[in-house]
Amino acid sequence: MNSRVIGLNYIEDYVNLGYKFKVFYRCITPPEKLSNILIIWLHGYTAHSDLYLNVAKELTKHGYSVCMYDQRGHGRTAQGYERGYVESFEDFLIDLEQFTLFAKDKFGSEKIVLIGHSMGGLVVLLYSGKYGRVGDAVVGIAPAVLIPVKLGARIIVALMSIFAPRKRIKLPFTPEQVSELSKKFDKDLVEAMAKDELALRDTTVRLLSEIWKASREFWKYVDRIHKPVLLIHGDEDNVIPIEASKQTYNKLRTSVKVLKIYTGKGHSIVHEIGWRDCIKDIAEWIRTTLR
Repeated sequence: MNSRVIGLNYIEDYVNLGYKFKVFYRCITPPEKLSNILIIWLHGYTAHSDLYLNVAKELTKHGYSVCMYDQRGHGRTAQGYERGYVESFEDFLIDLEQFTLFAKDKFGSEKIVLIGHSMGGLVVLLYSGKYGRVGDAVVGIAPAVLIPVKLGARIIVALMSIFAPRKRIKLPFTPEQVSELSKKFDKDLVEAMAKDELALRDTTVRLLSEIWKASREFWKYVDRIHKPVLLIHGDEDNVIPIEASKQTYNKLRTSVKVLKIYTGKGHSIVHEIGWRDCIKDIAEWIRTTLR
């Protein structure tokens, strides 16, 4: 039993999503199930589900069950040369649908909320516009739908993705990111993240290329999302510009949409000081939207 979830109903295991592909997942349900809503939470680029375990625990306090899985190329799902690699971004969308169907059946949930942070936000939003077969509401937290990359870099990575897709690139923290972490996170959390062996320290050019391509593809489908959407962004995000959420909000045609901007917050809102306030807002939005 994971010591961080004592007192809760907790499962962690692997599940086969087809084609002999297994993902590592974890699900948490409150001691007393007060809601028939299940949250599927997707982590961001280079991360993994364990980094969001405290977030899941907090959501159970509001009566919700939460399932998370390590996406392809990440965390315990990926081994060896598969770390930091994906054949196609479409695989992320297929995995989301198949895992959601598995989790819904396992818990007998009536309604599903898809929540994603950063790259995870891109996955849930692109899926909802392109397919939308699962999920009753969507939450995008600093969604990676608008990525500031110079054209030259895009072209080079795109070509390398074709001719050397598994070429690896190191991912050192930039001075700006280190500064953001040190100011917005407590010291113990920054040190723990620096020592995290599951987080990616390098990636493949194919994964980078696929993320960039998907972020452009999203805009073809944004106006096809017809489910309730909550967008969350910090006004000091130096990874994904706040315009990503603002433009998404403006182009959405769904009748239920909310854009919530957090003053003084950066890219990792759900890990920063005061993160429980953000989770409380998400839980309240779910309650009022899917009641």
